[in-house]
Amino acid sequence: MKKIHILFMLMVFTFTSVLWCIASGEKAGVKEKPTKEITISVWTAYPETHEFSKWLGEKYHAANPHITIDAVLFPQRALDEKIAATLPAGQAGDVIAAEILSIMPYAEAGYVDYVPDKFTTWSKKNFPSSAIKFCTLPSSGKLFIIPYTLSAMCMFYNTDHFKEAGLAGPPKTIEEQMEYARKVTKYDTDGNPVRVGLDLRLGGGGWGICDKFQNQAMIPYGVDLLEQVGNKFRAAYNNDAGVKAVQYYLDALYKYKVEGFETKSDAEGFGLGVCSMFERESWVVSYMEGTAPNINYGSFLMPKGPGGWGTLVIPEGLFVSANSALKKEAWDFIEFWVNDENAIESFKRTGWQPGRINVDYSPIFNEYPQLKAFVDAFNTPGHELIPYKVIPCNLEVRTRFGEMLLEALKRPELVNSPRDIRKALDEMAKETNRILDEYEILAE
Repeated sequence: MKKIHILFMLMVFTFTSVLWCIASGEKAGVKEKPTKEITISVWTAYPETHEFSKWLGEKYHAANPHITIDAVLFPQRALDEKIAATLPAGQAGDVIAAEILSIMPYAEAGYVDYVPDKFTTWSKKNFPSSAIKFCTLPSSGKLFIIPYTLSAMCMFYNTDHFKEAGLAGPPKTIEEQMEYARKVTKYDTDGNPVRVGLDLRLGGGGWGICDKFQNQAMIPYGVDLLEQVGNKFRAAYNNDAGVKAVQYYLDALYKYKVEGFETKSDAEGFGLGVCSMFERESWVVSYMEGTAPNINYGSFLMPKGPGGWGTLVIPEGLFVSANSALKKEAWDFIEFWVNDENAIESFKRTGWQPGRINVDYSPIFNEYPQLKAFVDAFNTPGHELIPYKVIPCNLEVRTRFGEMLLEALKRPELVNSPRDIRKALDEMAKETNRILDEYEILAE
C-alpha cells in the first residue's frame, strides 16, 4: 500500500510538472511562432552613402537579428531609370535615397508611401521647418519623404596656393574672391589658365551649372531664378541684377582668365591641385580623404555680394515605396538612420551634411575641420538659406537654364555688353516661362 501511495504521488508530481512547464513555456513564448526573417532592400546612388547604408544595416541587424538590410548601389542615372521603371510597377526597393524634387511627381501619382503620423510629428521637431515644407506634398499637405541630408553649399580653397600667393585667409566678398582668384591662377605661355583660381562649374548637367551659378553670382547680386505670384511662378532673372551676375562669370572667363573651358574642374580638378577655389557640398571632405589626402585645404561660407549673402540648401530624401510589403519595418529603419547617434556617424563617414541640424557635430571638427563651415551656414546671422521652389517642373526649369547659360558663356562678344547679355537672358526667360506654362503654373 505504501508503494502504491508513493507511485501515485510521483504520478501527480510528474503530471503537475508537465502542466507547469507547458504554462511556463507559453508565458516565455516557447510555443509562439518564431519571428519571421525579413529583408529590407535599400537603394542608393552615391558610393559613400551606399557604404554607410551597409554599415548601418549591420548595426541594425545586430539589434534586430530577424531583419537583414540589403544595400544596393546604382549609378545616379541608372537609379533614376530604375525608379521610373519599378516604382509605378510596384517592384521598387523598400527604402530609396533620392533627390526630393525628382520623387515629387511619383508621390503625386500615389506611388510613394506617406510618412507615418508618429514619425511625422517627430520629424517636425527635429528637422528645419523649411526642409519639412520642401518634403510635404502640396496636394495633400502630407510628408512623403525624410530629408536625411540637407546640404548647404560652401567654398573650398587650397591653403598652399593661398600661402604661395601671400593670402592669409579666404575671401569674404565676391569682389575679394575675384581678386584672390587672379593671384592664385597660373598660366601657360599663351596666357591660358593651367591652374584655375576660381572654378565656375562649366560642364556637367544643366542642373548643376544652374545651382553653382545661383550660389556664386545670382544670390550675391540679389536675383532669384523664379518669382512666386500667389501659387504661380515666372522667370525673375532677366533684369539688371541678372546682367551683373552673368557679367561676373564673363569677367572670370575672358577679362581676368581665372577660369577656362578646357581645364579640369570641380572636385576632380581640386583634388589634382589644378583648381584653387571651388563650390560644392560637404561630401567633398570624404572625397578628398580618399582621393587626395595630401592636398591641404579649407572651407568658407559663400562670399557676400552687393545684393545678398547665402546659399541654396539642397535636401536629399529617404522614402518608402507605396507597394512595399514592409512599410512599417522600412520606416523604422529610416527613423534609425536619422537618430542623433547615426546622424553624427553619417556626417563623419560620408561627408554629406545631415538634415538633423539640432545635433551637436562639434566632436568631429577636430578630425575634419572643413565640415564646420557647413554647420556654420545654418547658424550665422545674416547668412540666408535658400530652398528650391516647390514646383513639379523644377528639374526641367533648372536644367534648361543651366544649358542655355553655358551657351551664353561661350560667347565672348557678350563681355562688357549689358544690352546683349540682357537679350540672352530674355531668351532664357522665355524658355523658363514656356516650361512653367506647360505645367499650368505660369504667373501673368
